[in-house]
Amino acid sequence: MAGKQRMEEIGDLFVTEHAVTVKLMPSKKVGTRTIRWFEGGQVSNVKTAAKDIAFLIGKLQGSSRVVKRLTVMTHLGIAHDMDKAGLSKAVKLAGYSVIK
Repeated sequence: MAGKQRMEEIGDLFVTEHAVTVKLMPSKKVGTRTIRWFEGGQVSNVKTAAKDIAFLIGKLQGSSRVVKRLTVMTHLGIAHDMDKAGLSKAVKLAGYSVIK
């Protein structure tokens, strides 16, 4: 009996002041979660951010997909420093690597 083969996907993580959205590629699955931890362009609580990110990705990936890497963006644009904002730390704490 052959086991299920898991398909690796890349996730796009987009953060605004009020929500975090993840889109998986190539399956095009999308999910959004309301948040309160991204204020003024900074992550106010890294542990809560990591939990929300892990929950949302876990919900989308299911048993047949695996997500290991994420591209991270905010509503503040591409020039916004993700390391200073604390997003890179939250993503790593959630168990994923950041694609720059």
